Amino acid sequence: MIQAKIYKCVIILIATFIFSGCYTDPFFELTVKVVDESLSPVSNSEVKISITDIDNGQLVPGSIVSDEGITDNEGKVLFSFENKAFITARACFDNSSVGSASYLCREGNVYLEEDTNKELTLMLQSSDCEFCN
Repeated sequence: MIQAKIYKCVIILIATFIFSGCYTDPFFELTVKVVDESLSPVSNSEVKISITDIDNGQLVPGSIVSDEGITDNEGKVLFSFENKAFITARACFDNSSVGSASYLCREGNVYLEEDTNKELTLMLQSSDCEFCN
């Protein structure tokens, strides 16, 4: 009788250890890919990340999450976050090296999902790029 209770307790302890020992923190990743109008990757494009209010679509002023990066040769930049969020990504490319004194830009939004690397592709275009200045 006592031996059966001991076995049950040991099984419960082992099961608790196994299930609690396997927990890993979730990750939230975002890869932003910047392309031109011919879908070729754009390297050295600046990408800025901000949190967006889900209710009204506006940037959250003074939000804790604010990051930026420069795209690599494949036109990609990777961002990692600790929590789920609705993100606004803004890409800017200084077009002055081509002879034009303007920026190419694009803005997009994405909702991060747990344990998933979301990919957002932004196609640069000429427009009023107020957020690039």
